[in-house]
Amino acid sequence: MIPDFIDRSKLPHKSGVYLFKNTQSEVLYVGKAIDLYHRVASYFSGNHDTKTSALVNDIGSVETILVESELEALILEANLIKKHLPPFNVKLTDDKDYLYIGITKDDFPKIITLRKKNLRSVKKYFGPFPSAKTVRNTLKLLRRVFPWCSASQGQALRACFYYHLGLCPGVCVGLVSKEEYNKTIKRFSKFMDGKKEKLVEDLIKEMTQASKGQKFEEAAKVKKVIEGINYLTQSNRVQAYLENPNFLEDEKKQALIELKKDLNLTELPRRIEGYDISNIQGKEATGSLVVLTDGEIDKSQYKKFKIRASGRPNDVGMMKEMIKRRLNHPEWPLPDLIIVDGGRGQANAAKFEIRNSKFEIPVFGLAKRLEWLYPPEREVVKLSRKSLSLKLLQKIRDEAHRFALVYHRKLRGRILFR
Repeated sequence: MIPDFIDRSKLPHKSGVYLFKNTQSEVLYVGKAIDLYHRVASYFSGNHDTKTSALVNDIGSVETILVESELEALILEANLIKKHLPPFNVKLTDDKDYLYIGITKDDFPKIITLRKKNLRSVKKYFGPFPSAKTVRNTLKLLRRVFPWCSASQGQALRACFYYHLGLCPGVCVGLVSKEEYNKTIKRFSKFMDGKKEKLVEDLIKEMTQASKGQKFEEAAKVKKVIEGINYLTQSNRVQAYLENPNFLEDEKKQALIELKKDLNLTELPRRIEGYDISNIQGKEATGSLVVLTDGEIDKSQYKKFKIRASGRPNDVGMMKEMIKRRLNHPEWPLPDLIIVDGGRGQANAAKFEIRNSKFEIPVFGLAKRLEWLYPPEREVVKLSRKSLSLKLLQKIRDEAHRFALVYHRKLRGRILFR
C-alpha cells in the first residue's frame, strides 16, 4: 500500500527511473523499472529484509523520470547514482560491488567490465551499474556499433573470431591504425557519458566533410555508425534528463505544437492514429491501428483487423477497407490526425472513406524511403529529419508496422499448424 505522503500521480504505469528521498530531499536510493507504479508500490507491501526495511522507513518522497528505452534507463540510472552517491545503493547490495564499464590504458584500449576495487587499473570508467546481466547484454549490442579489440596486444597470423563477426576492427592483424581505433573508443566514451545527441552531431559533420572531400568510403563508414547509434538507442538523451527530469513530457508537448504548425492543423493533434497493412502476396493480410495520446503510445487503444478482401495484393484497397471498418465504430474516439504507412495512394484511400463517413479528419501518408508526408490533395510535406514532428510521426508509423506484423505472423502460424 503506497502511503499518503507519496504523490501517486507521479507514479505512472510506465518505464523510467525512480529516486527515493528522505524528508530533507536527500537522495537515498536510485532504481529503474518497467512499471514505476508497481515497482515503487512493492517497497510498501510484504516483508523485506532489514536493509530494505531501513530504506522504506527513511523514505519521505519519490521522484520519477520517464524514459523510452531500457538502454536509456540503464545509463541514466548509472549517471544518477554517480551524481548523488545514494547511501542505500551501496547498502542494499549485501556487500557485493556494482559492476562498472572501463576503458583500459592500452595503446589499443579494450572495453571491459570490472568491480570498484579495480577502477584504478583503467583509464576511464562508467557506472556503477546495479544489474550485471543488463550491462553485459548492453555491451554486446554496443560492440556492434563501436567495435573494439578484446585480444591480447601483438600481431597475429590470422584475424580473431570477433573480427569475422564484425565486432573487432582487426587490431590483431594490423587492419586499423591506432588513431582510427582510438577515434572509435572516444565515440564510445562520449556515448556512455550520455552525450548521444552531441556525438551524432559531430559524426554528421565528419561524414559531410568526408563526402565533400570525395572520401566516399569513409563517409559511408561514419554514416553506418550514425545509423547504428540511432537504431540502438532510438531516444537516448541522458544528458537532457539529468538537466531536466521532465524532459520527456516537455519534448512531447513541443512535438505536438510543432506538428500542428508543420501540417497546418486547426487543432492540436492530441489523438493521432497510425495505420499499416501486413501481408505476403495478399495472403493472411492484417491491418493495425495504433494510437498516440498526447504524444505517447497508448496501447489500450490499439485495434487489429483481419483484412477480408481477397485476390491480388492491393495495399491501397486494403487500407480503404480498414479505414471504412474503423469509422463504423462510433464508440471509438475520433482522431485529430491520421497517419497511414505509404504514399499518396494510401492517403487518398483513407480520405475517400473519411469523406464518405461525413467526417473531417486530416490524413497523411508517410513513406519510408524519403520520410516525406503525402497529403491527399496538396504538395508533399518535407519535414526536417531532426524535427520533433517527424520523430513523433516515425514513432507511430513504426509502431503500426510492428503491431500489424505481429498479428500477421500469428495468423500465418495458425495456418501452418492446422
